[in-house]
Amino acid sequence: MKRGMRYIIAVLILSILSGCSSIYTQPEASQTDIDENVTREELTPTLEQPPETVEKNTEIDILFAGDIMLHMPQINSAKVSFGYDFTLPFQYVKPYVEKADFAIANIETSFSDKDKPFSGFPLFNSPVEILDAIKLTGFDLLSTANNHVLDQGKDGIIKMIDEIDKRELLYVGTSKDIYTPYRIVDVEGIKIGIMTYAFYLNGLNSRLTDDERGRMINVFEEKRAIKDIENAKADGAEFIILFLHWGNEYQTTASDYQRQTAKTLAENGADIIIGSHPHVIQDSETIDVGNKKVNVFYSLGNFYSNQRKETMGNSLTEDGAMLNLHIIKDNLSNEVKLERVTPIPTWVYKRKTNEKNEYFILPVKDALDGNLDIDLPEGVLTRLKKSYEDTSTQLNLYIN
Repeated sequence: MKRGMRYIIAVLILSILSGCSSIYTQPEASQTDIDENVTREELTPTLEQPPETVEKNTEIDILFAGDIMLHMPQINSAKVSFGYDFTLPFQYVKPYVEKADFAIANIETSFSDKDKPFSGFPLFNSPVEILDAIKLTGFDLLSTANNHVLDQGKDGIIKMIDEIDKRELLYVGTSKDIYTPYRIVDVEGIKIGIMTYAFYLNGLNSRLTDDERGRMINVFEEKRAIKDIENAKADGAEFIILFLHWGNEYQTTASDYQRQTAKTLAENGADIIIGSHPHVIQDSETIDVGNKKVNVFYSLGNFYSNQRKETMGNSLTEDGAMLNLHIIKDNLSNEVKLERVTPIPTWVYKRKTNEKNEYFILPVKDALDGNLDIDLPEGVLTRLKKSYEDTSTQLNLYIN
């Protein structure tokens, strides 16, 4: 090929390559080329955001306490210039209650809407200020179905509900009108079904008509309880707690009836069963239901009362236990399970200061370890050690 021809071909190749490069070159748009109705943000390409990560597990703590009773010595001890103040007894358990995501107790007294003198056993009539202390301590829900629910009759049930509502607390166990056997609470995204029943009414049944009693008090009937569990699950409850006011008073061993009832309820969907009423701590057990274990705590004893060795001849009435339930939900499978139960033994300390009684609910282990800001005489420490040993014996499946 001649030099001249090679030169012409080279020029043609360069021209072609130069033309191809213009295909990939996009000149910057001028202001006049942009639609005036389109913003620059809309012209700017955006990267797809990664999906939000979902925590694998949700974990919550639900705390239970036993019977809150008000005998006359307690009422008199709370008298102050402006009325009644019950906050002092709860100050040492308050950190445990506040730490829980949800806290529950049994309020075993009654209120009157009439100008009646306050009274203790056998027909309780208490100052409503006890509810202020319960609220300030950090409790969220009260069980109102117990054997003293009719101490002040129908009006007493309504008064209790009204006073609880005023303080924006929740309750389950009684109703003004429609039978309401359970309450479902959403605790950090886990729907907990709580139901409570009274097994006795102290022979005061006639204070309500049959129809009123069926609607206003959750009185235990096995078939109805099984149906209530079924309905609570249909309403979305993912974990079922039964809080039962049952058993024989001052007996540390659960009755055969309690055990058979617990087994039946466990087989029909209860996830944990907790009891009150005997005023002492009863034994505990685990019921195997298929591939699930159901813990049963037959009685948590007295949380706050004047029942003690000096008044009852029984030091076990001074003992109580809070239960902390650690519940986990697997957010991928939606499985909810009870991971562990931690009992916190308590003891009611009564002392006299300046001729006036003072009451303190003491977390026993903290008191024995010297972690509470309170001076405890040697005799009290001895009783605390006995209390801890007695409670550990009753709850030996759970306390190390």
